[in-house]
Order: sequence, then structure tokens, then C-alpha cells
Amino acid sequence: MKNRIWIELAKAENDEHADEQCQLANKMLKRLGLEVMEFWWGYGTYNITLNDSGMFLKCPDRGHWFNLDKLAGE
Repeated sequence: MKNRIWIELAKAENDEHADEQCQLANKMLKRLGLEVMEFWWGYGTYNITLNDSGMFLKCPDRGHWFNLDKLAGE
């Protein structure tokens, strides 16, 4: 991955706030063409699903690096 962009969610005030942050971020990811990748709250931290098989990463720093070249359509 040559060019990257960091997307970070706000610190969760509570479970409801975290869910709201995930919903907003996922709406944005869908608009960017990332149908599979999805943020979700669980295990006391943000997580992101990476592919159709359900593979995910915990995001203890509340964010994830994305491939900017892919998002830009190159």
C-alpha cells in the first residue's frame, strides 16, 4: 500500500455513542465503495471487519489505515 489515509473514530463515551460513531463511519465507507469493510463496537473497543470471511482487527487506537489509491479510484 503506497498511499494511505487514516480514519479515526471519536473516543467512545458509552456503548450508544460508539454504535453511532460506527454507523456514521460505515455510511461514509459505503459511499467510498468499501462494501465489506465495516467498523463495529465490541470487546470494549472499536473493531473493523476486513473481508467477507469475517476477519477483523481490533482498533485500540480507534482508527484504521485505508488504501488511498483504491479509494481514489486509481
